[in-house]
Amino acid sequence: MRKQNIGLVMSAKIINIFCGCLMSIAGILLFVVPALETASAQRIYLGILLGICGGAKIFGYFSNDLYRLAFQYDLAVGGYCLVLCLLAIFTPLSMYDTLPLLITLYVLFDALLKLQMAFDAKGFGMKSWIVILITAAVLCAAVGFAGASILAELFRPSLAVGLALLLDGIENTWITAHTVRIRSKKKNFEDRFELS
Repeated sequence: MRKQNIGLVMSAKIINIFCGCLMSIAGILLFVVPALETASAQRIYLGILLGICGGAKIFGYFSNDLYRLAFQYDLAVGGYCLVLCLLAIFTPLSMYDTLPLLITLYVLFDALLKLQMAFDAKGFGMKSWIVILITAAVLCAAVGFAGASILAELFRPSLAVGLALLLDGIENTWITAHTVRIRSKKKNFEDRFELS
């Protein structure tokens, strides 16, 4: 077993909690700030957000937390975030209408991975697995509705993306706070005295 760098894991935990909060705030702003309705404003806004969150997720993946739960899929998810970041910034305005659907699909993908994480957490004996399962199921349903509303043009795409980002940010913040574990000094006794 690799030695755990406690400072690295703690940094990854704090950064990912911050990014979850940032994503929730971004979702709320898409609801309430009319200036973000313009495609040019959304390009910058969503591009920066997705770039920061993608980098944080990849950093979390390599942090080696104790159970490897919260960050276990974050190399792929972070990579997808970075691709979306580039699309948000460089996609021609004529094709920009596809971006809200791609972001909603990202949140749906993240929610489906959280469903799998819930069963992994159950295997570790974590009591919080049922909360992860329920929140992931609710997020899947909400994001499914948001995606359908984009396709059916029921309301503005920014509202659907805002809802998806708000709920995903809340869920990611809670899961990171409750599943990232740092090895205690007692459990690390063998490593400290090179007995392993």
